[in-house]
Amino acid sequence: MYNEKLSKFFKAKGLKQKEVGEILGFSPAMIGRYLHGTANIGSEFIISLSKNFPDVDLNDLFAPEKGQNMVNETGALYEKRNILNDLEEIEGRIHNIRLRLAEQKFEDN
Repeated sequence: MYNEKLSKFFKAKGLKQKEVGEILGFSPAMIGRYLHGTANIGSEFIISLSKNFPDVDLNDLFAPEKGQNMVNETGALYEKRNILNDLEEIEGRIHNIRLRLAEQKFEDN
């Protein structure tokens, strides 16, 4: 799972939860939840992780383990995609939607 891979990545760098939190902009408690798999990682975390640790391979981090099928389809084969590009595209779309909603509210007043 990604939380185990993340934990190994930070241990290899000699970083503690508090230090990781300071670097990424998250509380040590939240980092702990991510590393123990008790909280789902969001796009802000992934983007911060990629910017602050450019040597982390996001595709490998979230790739399924051998024999594990992430979509529960027997025999399904999918190409790895660049997760960071996908997240940036989604965030751009959300930003545009927010702008349109703000314009709509202004026009309604």
